[in-house]
Amino acid sequence: MQCEICGIEIRGRSQRITLEGTTLEVCNKCAQLGRPIKIWTPTPQKASPAGKAVYNKRTRRDVFDTLEEELVTGYDSIIREARERQGLTIEELAAKINEKASLVRKIERGNIHPEDSVRKKLEHTLQIKLTEEVAKEEYTERTAGKTTTLGDIAIIKRR
Repeated sequence: MQCEICGIEIRGRSQRITLEGTTLEVCNKCAQLGRPIKIWTPTPQKASPAGKAVYNKRTRRDVFDTLEEELVTGYDSIIREARERQGLTIEELAAKINEKASLVRKIERGNIHPEDSVRKKLEHTLQIKLTEEVAKEEYTERTAGKTTTLGDIAIIKRR
């Protein structure tokens, strides 16, 4: 190994110093030019107590299993028609439900789906229903003992 300051071959142990914010490996003669760095040693990790580790297995719940209602298709036009039927402007509706007019505008355009809190406010104020019950469909396998293979799914292009 060579000294990073003078370039001579370091015999024995090198020293690590900081010189103007830079860490260098230097010889004993050049070590006086900078401040010595204490060599960092990692702290040993604590050994775990003898015995088996106990892990709590939490069952993963699917969010979609708990859904009972979902937003109807065409919710944007339903909201717009109900607002116009009551003779309200977007700003007046936004003030009634205590939300920003830009949010109501985006919902009416269909750019965003209303959050549950906003949806409930709109339903109550406009006296409409924006959700429908989710149909619970169970998947049934129709093949008699046959399993799906990659060839059943992939479309193979031949040259």
